[in-house]
Amino acid sequence: MAQDNKLENLRTEKERFVAFSFAAADLLIELDAQGKICYISGAAKGLVGLDASELKQTTFIDLVASKDRRVVAYVLESMKEGDRITPVAAQMDKTSITVVVGACKLPRTHGHIFLALNVSGTTAVKSITEHRDGDTGLLDRNDFLKLADEQMQLTAETGQKVELTLLHLNGIADMEGRIDETEMEEFLSQVGTILRRYSVGGDSAGRLDSDKYGVVHSPSIDGKILEEQISALSKKSDPKSDLDVTHNSLELEKNEMSANNATQALMYVINRFVDSETEAFDIKTLADGMENRLETTMNRMLALKSVFQNYKFNLVYQPIVQIGDGEVHHYEALSRFKDGESPYETIVFAEETGIIYDLDLAVAKKAKDKLTEYQKRGDILPKLAINISGLSLESDSFVDNLLALYEDDTEIRENISLEITETARVGDLERAERILQTIRKNGMEISLDDMGAGSSSFQYIRALTVDYIKIDGTYIKEVQTNKKDAAILKSMSRLCQELDIGTIAEMVETKEQLHILKVLGVNYGQGWYFGKPQKDIETKRKSRGISMNIKRKGFATTWS
Repeated sequence: MAQDNKLENLRTEKERFVAFSFAAADLLIELDAQGKICYISGAAKGLVGLDASELKQTTFIDLVASKDRRVVAYVLESMKEGDRITPVAAQMDKTSITVVVGACKLPRTHGHIFLALNVSGTTAVKSITEHRDGDTGLLDRNDFLKLADEQMQLTAETGQKVELTLLHLNGIADMEGRIDETEMEEFLSQVGTILRRYSVGGDSAGRLDSDKYGVVHSPSIDGKILEEQISALSKKSDPKSDLDVTHNSLELEKNEMSANNATQALMYVINRFVDSETEAFDIKTLADGMENRLETTMNRMLALKSVFQNYKFNLVYQPIVQIGDGEVHHYEALSRFKDGESPYETIVFAEETGIIYDLDLAVAKKAKDKLTEYQKRGDILPKLAINISGLSLESDSFVDNLLALYEDDTEIRENISLEITETARVGDLERAERILQTIRKNGMEISLDDMGAGSSSFQYIRALTVDYIKIDGTYIKEVQTNKKDAAILKSMSRLCQELDIGTIAEMVETKEQLHILKVLGVNYGQGWYFGKPQKDIETKRKSRGISMNIKRKGFATTWS
């Protein structure tokens, strides 16, 4: 009887174990010491493309797609008795289905490894496979930043803790000069394998620059292990290697920040680290004060959002004149902040932290208020061009708010034009074209800023129907001495004439430049030669009808 109870208890425990396993996975696999499948249960056909009976004694690694095979093999080969790995994302070769693979190597199981494959357990991280670095197989910089952003938001929503580790492989260029191309390719590929192995989901690592990398991982992983393994790998690949691998880890969690603002601050700090080529912003500096940098960035973001939303800045107005007769055609409204604060740097910061939307709407409101002031005085309204970032155009909410702002007054709306800056940040040109045409139908003209010789400029001119383009001032500066710049200006002027697009030259400073622009057929000019930005615009009163004036004075009118 006791024996029967014991067997029944064992059976119950086994059933409970299997139930727990299937609650967490879609397919269970046991590998023998040679990595071959000795037991399999679950949705085999659906996940890997073969029936369970066909998979017995198959090497599991052969079922994995080639792009992920190396990472999975590295993970399984490096497991020691008692190990349980962080789940790794891997695509199955026959079905192209991406699964999350969990694995453990239990004591006293003769070297066997137990796998749990799951297609629904990818909420912690979703692999982004569109853009990858060709050398390492890691996510490229942009897609890694997107992934880090998603992880920060997920952390805020769920309380799940993850860390970001940034690594700098200082001296990798010297190493590349010493070893042959094949050895370097192998080294970079193994770097990618190591970083993916320790990342969340096995695909949360990216190459941020030629010598800078990022990994999102569990807090249980010490970033030091990444340093040590890459350093050891470099010595193996190049015995003379003096590669200096440094790291800094940061918990992706900011308790008092909104998720949106926290991720924007994080992206800004990472971008500054990656883009900086100065000693003042290396990985060690980052390690000393990354939390402070995040806090400083966050505080500045909140302060600027307050400035924008409460209109605590000024607009100045610079004339844009017709080159033919020197008459003012319209004015560009430019933002000015507190004394000593660079408007350029402030606007770049707003764009890179994602708060440019607030500034663009605030400028639109202040421009409207200025025109309303002139309107109430009975003045002829000047035409104003306001800057709108391509980033703001990406937001449906911004476009809706902009149109709503001007919908109540046709006269003001028709004296506002939009100057699209940072056009390169517009991701969907077809969508942007639809939006711009909606804006133009509402009576506002559109210009594209900083057009030059690059193929991208012609791409935008081809894709977007606009009223004006502004030619990058660097071409104007060199137009007298650089034949290439003169030829580019001439060709762009002719192209725009044929497309019925007006051309505006920036940074016109001399009479000689003006003469050349006139010869080249450029329509409008802007720069100190015509006038510096000014605090106000001299306007004229609207003329009143003679009969109305006479009637007000009590005279009768007659026609003879």
